[in-house]
Amino acid sequence: MLSWKIIWNRFLLKDKPLIYTVGDSHCRYAWIKIPFVKTQTIGPMTMYSFGQDSPIVVKDIPKDAIVVFCFGEIDCRCHIYKHPPWPETIDKLASDYLAAVDHNAKIHPNIWLFNVLPPPRKAKVKENLDFPFLGSDEERLSFVKRLNDRLRESKYLFIDVYEKYSDKDGFLIPEKSDEHVHITDSEPLIDYIKTILDQK
Repeated sequence: MLSWKIIWNRFLLKDKPLIYTVGDSHCRYAWIKIPFVKTQTIGPMTMYSFGQDSPIVVKDIPKDAIVVFCFGEIDCRCHIYKHPPWPETIDKLASDYLAAVDHNAKIHPNIWLFNVLPPPRKAKVKENLDFPFLGSDEERLSFVKRLNDRLRESKYLFIDVYEKYSDKDGFLIPEKSDEHVHITDSEPLIDYIKTILDQK
């Protein structure tokens, strides 16, 4: 059953612009509980692949909508570790990704970026062996933090709800997840979006 807070926030958001989320599976989960959000999952596409291929993914989205790009968790979970030195790898990853976002922004001007979510502690979640956890918990946490720092420095609005889903050490709170890597609690997202849209 939905909490009163979610129901109330849905009411407050009912006349707000339509939002499309585009990306890997993280563009779906908690987002589908938010009114006037449509999700366009590309599948398990990495930030690296998006940055290299630079596909146009916004051409069929209304121009008055907000487009939220959601990429990077898979890269931090199981790819960056294989490509030291890690700081240089992460900075190049972010640079190529933002160039691909710029490519899409030429067609659709209203683009936001979703933060890479807190990584879970490996011992506390179910692992997908097709996309395994590589590196220690602390190493993966450092990957996520550096990547989010690079995205935060971009010209795009950065949806930063990281602390709403992380414990005191920066890891994903299991109770707000699907017992894997996805968030399921939509309330922090609704609160954040309402605040941003009320400022516009």
